[in-house]
Amino acid sequence: MFTIVLISVLICLNTDAQIIKIATLAPEGSGWVRALRNIDRDVRKQTNKEVRLKIYPGGVQGDEDVMIRKIRVGQLQGGGFGGTGVSDIFPDVLALEMPFLFNNYEEIEYVLRETYEFYKNGYEKNGYVLLGWSDVGFVHLFSQNPIAGIDDIRGRKVWRLKGEPITEVLFRKVGVTSVPLTIPDVLMGLQTDLVEVVYTSPSAAIVLQWFTRVSHYTMLPINYVLGALLVKRTAFEQLSTENKEILINVSEHHMSAQRLKSRSDNEEALEIISEHGVSPVELPEPEISAFKQLVAESLPDLKGQAFSDESYDRIQTHLHNFRRTVQSKSVSE
Repeated sequence: MFTIVLISVLICLNTDAQIIKIATLAPEGSGWVRALRNIDRDVRKQTNKEVRLKIYPGGVQGDEDVMIRKIRVGQLQGGGFGGTGVSDIFPDVLALEMPFLFNNYEEIEYVLRETYEFYKNGYEKNGYVLLGWSDVGFVHLFSQNPIAGIDDIRGRKVWRLKGEPITEVLFRKVGVTSVPLTIPDVLMGLQTDLVEVVYTSPSAAIVLQWFTRVSHYTMLPINYVLGALLVKRTAFEQLSTENKEILINVSEHHMSAQRLKSRSDNEEALEIISEHGVSPVELPEPEISAFKQLVAESLPDLKGQAFSDESYDRIQTHLHNFRRTVQSKSVSE
């Protein structure tokens, strides 16, 4: 009799648990997935197992376009997005990923903090709850031949993230015929010589194994890329008020920790990549200036189109305020 009662209780508990299905392209063992598993562990504990995550890593649910479609029809409730999914849902995120926008992580943390409510509200209006930013990191060019300037990239088979407008505009202006591919298809593209120049963060180059198919990387970081943990608002609203707060607090804590860990991982990844024979390429100052000029010339094609004027202007204002404060402190010291 006791056994029957116990089984009945367990069935009821399992039925009552609210399961949030989260997919990501990040592979098992990556910092992204470790953060998701930490969130799941702590949410289960703090909600007395009333809420839990079911995590689908490694792209098993499809690329980010497919993930969004599955969220829309209820097969998934959210995603750990690190590619175009972040901006497909709310395009203004692209304003944070403009080339040469940030000089260091201190600027990034300040701007992310000051614009958090703006982006949180933007995602909410589009039907999602932002549970925290993740860190992909500063992006470098990785190539089979050294890229030391704009002329070196012309005539090369350059990968472009499918559906991403910033690189589409930049490559068009520089006269590069790019090859649009989703992230899962890039390694095969490198292996078959469909592409010979790619761009990503150092740790992602290792996780995705792209570094095994290139010989050089540019020392100059091109831009900063971030990801987001997003849950469909209708799924989030089904949680109790207390469990909503728990999910938000736990997620923001572990996503913040992921960002910090990612930055040290990227430093270590550059060392590992170099040890495996991928040679660093330093860009002369005139070439750096030429790249920055190209970005400046591309801004009118992006501002107000790929992302809103409001998002860009907000970021520029916060950056100006932060840099002015840093400069004032430096002068006073």
